[in-house]
Amino acid sequence: MRREEFEQHFSDYRKYLRAEIHRFRECVAVYRQIQERKTDRLDVLNQAPAFFGVVEGTLFTSIVLWGDKLFDEKGQRGLFNFLIFVENNRKWLTTSELQRRKGYADDHWMLVDRIPITLESIEQDRLKIRSLEALKSLRIRRDKFHGHFDKDYFFDRERLQSEAPLKWGDLEEAGNIMGSMLNNYSVDFDGTCFDWDTLNIHDLDMLLRNAKRGKEARLSGAHT
Repeated sequence: MRREEFEQHFSDYRKYLRAEIHRFRECVAVYRQIQERKTDRLDVLNQAPAFFGVVEGTLFTSIVLWGDKLFDEKGQRGLFNFLIFVENNRKWLTTSELQRRKGYADDHWMLVDRIPITLESIEQDRLKIRSLEALKSLRIRRDKFHGHFDKDYFFDRERLQSEAPLKWGDLEEAGNIMGSMLNNYSVDFDGTCFDWDTLNIHDLDMLLRNAKRGKEARLSGAHT
């Protein structure tokens, strides 16, 4: 692949991979918000149980499907495929290429003591993904229920909980690996590092708080 082709493909791959990583991370963040609000805003959630039930179920399915797609080792696109692309084009991700791309001076801090991308470092990234606690559970849930209905798991929903548990810490770790891995290669490409925080994550909390206040005000007015 020529330099110009690589730079265009890297930019496109990074843009779309970033969008899908954000989708996964935001689904996890909003799903957790709904789960946690059941402890202190359940009465408000129960004002629209069908809506929040559908949203909650849809978010969880998206978490499973997007997590599995992004981590699918045989996927046509995703983090493993991205690593293959990087591996095959390491010559365009050297420190000298970064300097040329950004026009950095020889003594620029971004060029000092940069660790080169090697076959070994790329393999270490693959191992990081393979070691994720959530990986097996995402795959089981995708294959046995969310991707299609397995006859055994369809009638035994508790089996999914026992064989494919998903903990908050595991999902957060998965999202962090996605973001940090893309950022590492993005910085090697042109120095760009992305923020992965979910925007306006507390909007739901504010909405439910205001709804609760409105309900209390209506009840108070009804008794005066």
